[in-house]
Amino acid sequence: MSDVREYLSEVEYPCERADLLRSATAQGAGDDVLGHLGKLPEQRYENANAVHRLLGQDVDPREMP
Repeated sequence: MSDVREYLSEVEYPCERADLLRSATAQGAGDDVLGHLGKLPEQRYENANAVHRLLGQDVDPREMP
């Protein structure tokens, strides 16, 4: 899977899964990225690390709570 960070750079957190999908689509994400985002639980995401953790990607220590 592509690194989703580049497709979620415009997301304002906290956000919902639909916001993640909208942003990724607007940034030109492919079906692989959109498919993975679409499988995320329908919940509120407080920051990018919450999204990356659920996707099994490395988190940015600068965004740790």
